Amino acid sequence: MKRVNILNENMMSALFKLAWPAVLTMLFQTVYNMVDAYWLGKLGKIEISAPTIAWPAIFLLISIGGGLAVAGLALVSQNLGAGRKEEATHVAGQVISTSFAVAVVLGLLGAIFSEAVLRLLSIPPELLSVTNIYMRTIFLGAPFTFTMFTFNSLFTAIGDTKTPMYLMGFSVTVNALIDPLLIFGIGFPRLEVFGAALATVISRGVVVIIATVILFKGKRGFKINLRDLRPKWKTLVRVLRIGLPSSAGQSITALAFLIITSMVAGFGSVATAALGVGNRITSLATMFSFGLSQATSSMVGQYLGAGRKSDAYSVVWKATGINVLIVGVISTGTFFFGKEVTAFFINDPLVLIEGEKYFRIVSFSIPIFASYNIFDMALRGSGHTVQSMILNITRLWGIRLPLIYFFGMSMGITGIWYAMFVSNLVISSAAAIVIFMKRWLNPVI
Repeated sequence: MKRVNILNENMMSALFKLAWPAVLTMLFQTVYNMVDAYWLGKLGKIEISAPTIAWPAIFLLISIGGGLAVAGLALVSQNLGAGRKEEATHVAGQVISTSFAVAVVLGLLGAIFSEAVLRLLSIPPELLSVTNIYMRTIFLGAPFTFTMFTFNSLFTAIGDTKTPMYLMGFSVTVNALIDPLLIFGIGFPRLEVFGAALATVISRGVVVIIATVILFKGKRGFKINLRDLRPKWKTLVRVLRIGLPSSAGQSITALAFLIITSMVAGFGSVATAALGVGNRITSLATMFSFGLSQATSSMVGQYLGAGRKSDAYSVVWKATGINVLIVGVISTGTFFFGKEVTAFFINDPLVLIEGEKYFRIVSFSIPIFASYNIFDMALRGSGHTVQSMILNITRLWGIRLPLIYFFGMSMGITGIWYAMFVSNLVISSAAAIVIFMKRWLNPVI
């Protein structure tokens, strides 16, 4: 399978070749969540709320691994752009071994303290037990999750977005097949919420094994050796210097999402279910931006490594224009058919009302926020993760959380949807200004 030769191809051609598999990868990831939501919705609004409440806490855990993956993407892509292939494989190995070790420790800690965290957040009693079951299971599978994200970033860095697409597609298929079997006890004991979480862990584990074989046998023209896994302090310092700000930004972001989710849960299971459906459809709508942002980050890294700053700047805006057009069409559909979209997951009359409100208010901010994803990944691909960290912290702690508090107090659940709308617009504008300033165009190698 050929990698995209970013430095020697037409920019738009390379962008599309990298982006469409990345878009499908994000679609598969979204299907992951939608499959869980679909089957858990058949059990009731309490069960479908469990992943929604648990996800911010899970993201808080894996954000550290995500930061390390970002460091790997930036350093590997820029070293390849500069023609330093041996250094690129060395960095890749350091990122893999470090992220796996961190995942084991944090996964165990998360599983031990999951219930305490939920009680601290005052999750309503009717939601506490099922959420804890889901969250604890996902925590124990953290090594698979960390490693899967790391492998995806490394493949992207070398200009190969097709392999992550195939791997994610296979993982989603496994999850979709065993999800209903474990949830409803078809050929297995009836596990309900635990079954949904277990299916996710199993399907990710299978993919990690396959990806390990591919990378260590050099089947994509990029081979990691066992010696690359041995920790070397000089390289680890570079990885941590880039990865820790990204991890910090994502961790603080995840903590904010955790608080936001607990605030929404305070309004009851109806609001939580509506938010869960809204988040999943929003993820579906923005999958194009995530795919484009993955392609952009790889191209930015290799362009900067090769000293082509103008191309790195140009590709960000070309990707943004494509994103606004595509996501805008999808968001128009959710604006008019929000009730029908919600009904696909759950047919509770009160949830349908809130779901329709969510889509009517939030939809037209989604294309603009989707552009923020591209700006953010351009900063990460360039290795300037401190700027990314500041934007991510500001997005939720400086804008969304205060707005949710004040709008929620005055307008109830509807105020939360308006807070999401306003915060999307403000942070996307701020990120655009950072890109315009061009300070991120200096390489980090």
